[in-house]
Amino acid sequence: MRLWLKRILISALCLLMGSIVLVWLLLSSSILASARGHLTARMLTNVLGGQIVEIQGGVAIDLGPVLHVRAEDVVLPSQAMPQETLASIGQLDFDVDLMDLLKGHLDLLDLSVDQSEISLIVADDGTSSWHRTKQGSSDQGKTTTADLANILAGHRFGFTNTGVTYLDARNGLDLSLELATTALSQESRTAPVVLSGQGALNGEAFTLNGTFPKSDPYKLSMDFGQINVAVEGTLEAGDVTAGVTLDVVELGQLLDVLKLNKTVSGKGYVSATLKAGSEGTFITDLNVSAELDTGQSVEVTGDMGKLGDPTDMSIDTRIELYPDDNRPAAALQRRDLKLVAVDMKLMANPGGIPQRAMVIETNGFTLDTEGEGPPPISVAEISRTPDGLLRLGAVVLRIGPPEKHFLVLEASVEDVLQLDGVNGHATVDLPAASLLAPEKFQTSAALGSITGGFTVKGNLEALGINDLDVASSETDLWHLKVDGSVKNALKFADIELNIAADVPSGAALLSALDLEPIDTGEVKLTTSIQSQGTSWQAKANIGVDTSSLGIHADLDLDDPESVVRGAIESDVIRVNHLRDIAAVAIQFGKLNKTEQAAEAQSEEEQSNDPPTPTGPIRNVTLQPLGQAILLSGMDMEVGIDLRKIEGDKGTTSLKSNFELKGDTARLGPVEFEYGGGFFNVSAEMDLEKNPDTISISGATGGWDFGKIMHAIKFKKGASGILNANFDVSGSHATVKDFVGTMNGSALVSMRNGTIDTQLLDLAGLGILPWLFTKDRGPTAPIICARMPLHVSNGQVSTKETVVETDHVQVVVYGHVDLKGKTLDIHGQPRRIGKPLSRSPWPFSLAGALAKPKVKVKDGPKRVRRKDGASTMPDKRKLCVPDILQLQ
Repeated sequence: MRLWLKRILISALCLLMGSIVLVWLLLSSSILASARGHLTARMLTNVLGGQIVEIQGGVAIDLGPVLHVRAEDVVLPSQAMPQETLASIGQLDFDVDLMDLLKGHLDLLDLSVDQSEISLIVADDGTSSWHRTKQGSSDQGKTTTADLANILAGHRFGFTNTGVTYLDARNGLDLSLELATTALSQESRTAPVVLSGQGALNGEAFTLNGTFPKSDPYKLSMDFGQINVAVEGTLEAGDVTAGVTLDVVELGQLLDVLKLNKTVSGKGYVSATLKAGSEGTFITDLNVSAELDTGQSVEVTGDMGKLGDPTDMSIDTRIELYPDDNRPAAALQRRDLKLVAVDMKLMANPGGIPQRAMVIETNGFTLDTEGEGPPPISVAEISRTPDGLLRLGAVVLRIGPPEKHFLVLEASVEDVLQLDGVNGHATVDLPAASLLAPEKFQTSAALGSITGGFTVKGNLEALGINDLDVASSETDLWHLKVDGSVKNALKFADIELNIAADVPSGAALLSALDLEPIDTGEVKLTTSIQSQGTSWQAKANIGVDTSSLGIHADLDLDDPESVVRGAIESDVIRVNHLRDIAAVAIQFGKLNKTEQAAEAQSEEEQSNDPPTPTGPIRNVTLQPLGQAILLSGMDMEVGIDLRKIEGDKGTTSLKSNFELKGDTARLGPVEFEYGGGFFNVSAEMDLEKNPDTISISGATGGWDFGKIMHAIKFKKGASGILNANFDVSGSHATVKDFVGTMNGSALVSMRNGTIDTQLLDLAGLGILPWLFTKDRGPTAPIICARMPLHVSNGQVSTKETVVETDHVQVVVYGHVDLKGKTLDIHGQPRRIGKPLSRSPWPFSLAGALAKPKVKVKDGPKRVRRKDGASTMPDKRKLCVPDILQLQ
């Protein structure tokens, strides 16, 4: 019995010793190093949720209650990219509790990683190096928040000499993270997890700190010195909430981190809330601001909503190109026009089309559009180029109302930070009427549209427009075609443009613009504009039937005085065509903003409040083109030579000159004789002291009053030969402004005239036949009329206006308010040579100029001269008040 027991004990002891030797051989012997490596790799693969782990070096295990494992040359191959290595680790150390291991539970303690390289690579098709092929259930490899807490509880994780490389072939993003030392630890299951470390990202040093309490919000910060990233949030039941802030003291360091060229400097700030869970990923409370040292700024606020759903975005973007204290002054001339700000809004409409708005603000006008449609600007294919530029591969800019954009530009930008390398194509669909009067006819369909396109290429210094080809469409009122190129659109330099317009009926065109129709017949216009460097040449020709008017000008901007020389010439033009061209020009002059504002003003009872701006184009401060040229400071001399002017009364010519030099603009004298009439007129402006005022002086005479009345479609008959001398001044903004601000004097006279008797009856002056003529007939003769007028701020007054027949002298006094369109006139008819007698039927006209109230009343008492004079001279003067001729 003892022998049997002894044998059992010896066998058990041998078995135990064999097991110990076997375990020792398994864990420590170099003979089984390969087997240990495969076993350890399999265990790590299970811990990492199926990510394959290969151990190409040896695995050493120190025996004891806690096994210490050291693996060398650990490799994690990429399953999605077999040719790539996801991670390589020089040395991996961790502890394993032997009892836990024997129970089948693997818990890695005090993990330490040294000399590791991690490569995160994204291919062109979006495949990532860390993507794993499907193995097992869909939950394989998924780590929950609870799992993460259990892994960290009572553990320490250390990383030294670790490098992480991120390369994205889709956008060129290149990040190289070097971690000199990083530690993640938790002293106990109730203590917070603490993260600390230091390293460099693309060569920029940083420190890393974080705390992850089990119940309180976690905090994480990454400090680069001039950049600070802070994250604070919660991890609950698989849902992540993170408030992220990025505070950039100097944008240059951020550009270094992103491996972009440092072409701008300034400061920036970003804050947002990220929420990720089972329903998707959301970004809310977005606030992005950047302010450059050069004065430009960008601010973006709103909610990105659910990522991947463009209808769930509410974003407000404000771009300021000038600081508030250094905004450019309001532009009067087109050469001073500058883009000031852009404000874009996109308002969420989940499941539908978002609402959008866009305001482009310049110092000369504002373009304001809103409605339902795509965002004003969309950007895609953002990338970093190999030479460190930020590139936008697809930019779409939409300008104008969302239901019908004026301009759609599709382009790419090679260098976003400097707006260099712009290359794209634009489509134009612009209401033609907005070119004539931006604030008045913005929705008019009568003139059709201007459609076509062009290509753009260049940068902020020289943005070229090429292959320009636009034409009118959707109308028969006119036909327009514009083609050519502008090598530098921002400076409007190096231009080659050709413009051709054909208007079949001038009257129809003017009627469509709510203007007085002028029957011009067909009108053709051809224009060419060319510039090379600072030298400009412009040519235009206007054709009306057999008449032709040519205009050409040369300008050299290199000259300090901007010298312009040109001519307006015609070999033959008919009087009626010349008159029609002038009349059309006057009608088109009514389209500018100032004219509209003046016409919008009502009579005295209307409010003085300015009208509320409507339509997409408003706040226009640009002067009409002609006025802008006058105030440009250039030295201009344009000759006017109409060599042959034909009319029913014969043939004549006109030759004059327009000069703009220094502080003075001068036209004339313009001398013209035709059909017995003449005019000799000069106009002048003092551009320094009174740039808004024009002075006109001269004389005219020999014109048939009856034909003038007939031309203005006055139905009652009148005749006589008119003459006038005048010297007046006023605002040149519009004809109405000139009349309302006119100052000066004029003398108008008429001789050998007649007036329809019905006009006298309407005025109450035909009651007694002898008042104007002994024999009443269809007309009453007017021997002469003389009207000395004094004008002050649109108020025309007279004291000695005289109208004489062969029988009666009427002395008129009073005033007419041309601006307010009212009058207050009094007349006293008396027999010729009887100034001291009673006026039998004095009359007055007062009230609205269009419909005055006429009163005829009993005559006053006899009048007397203060000096007692009572005798008429032997030789009486015509059209001088008789009372002033008394001796």
